[in-house]
Amino acid sequence: MIISKSKLILDKTIPIQKEFLFEKKHFNFVSPFLSIKKCYGNVEITKYRNFIRINADLQVIAVLECSYTLKPFNHELLIHEEVLISDKYEDEDEAIIIPGDDIELEQILFALISSDLPIKPIKPGAELPKSGDGYRIIDDAQLLKERSQSGDSRFAKLDEIDFNDEDN
Repeated sequence: MIISKSKLILDKTIPIQKEFLFEKKHFNFVSPFLSIKKCYGNVEITKYRNFIRINADLQVIAVLECSYTLKPFNHELLIHEEVLISDKYEDEDEAIIIPGDDIELEQILFALISSDLPIKPIKPGAELPKSGDGYRIIDDAQLLKERSQSGDSRFAKLDEIDFNDEDN
């Protein structure tokens, strides 16, 4: 949905209640964010003198890839965000600068949804896989511990050199 800034009336709020669609061909879904199954939004757009305010209340079902199992699962989100949009940079305002007359509402909502997702999504009930033949699974804490205990193996040969040996 494209909103024209010039057609908004000063200090008048426009309510939008609808189901927003996010097709893969128009949006950049990057793993672990696979798709948006459902997004119902209650959005209010108000034009003020120097900026436009968008209040968004979203109910979202996002499809994410589990970090443990690599299988997709549904992740529910309830998002309440306020976004300020301006044509030019102002020191006092924390507004997004969108030049021109058109605002693509779905792009803004997609950014809000993307920023609210977990970095490392884990499906409820999923467990860290067990080690197998030729590999092992360790958590971050164990990895840091092993790295601190063992030096860099690329320099291990240097430990064998006796620099005090007079013959060489």
